[in-house]
Amino acid sequence: MWFATVPGAAAGAAPAAIGRCVVDGRWAGFAAVEVDPALRRQGLGTAVMAALARQALDEGASAAWLQVEAENEGARALYAGMGFAAHHAYHHYRAPDAGGTGNGR
Repeated sequence: MWFATVPGAAAGAAPAAIGRCVVDGRWAGFAAVEVDPALRRQGLGTAVMAALARQALDEGASAAWLQVEAENEGARALYAGMGFAAHHAYHHYRAPDAGGTGNGR
């Protein structure tokens, strides 16, 4: 598993962008790519993906998949520009909370 980080501007600040990639045979899987909301649309997500993709290629990956939330239109546009297309969707379900509200929170 590989991680990429774009450091925050100030010493000790939270990272500006992060991401991870795992290579399994020919497959590279990208997940948890996140950019500080105040710094979006500055190429940080692209930089993270490029660094991870270079490492995946060096390890022999020739195909890739990624996870992105369906509502994240900015990320989906970024990934579409990189050649990714939606393949399938999934949902996470949680049991109702003990208070009986049924909302799982």
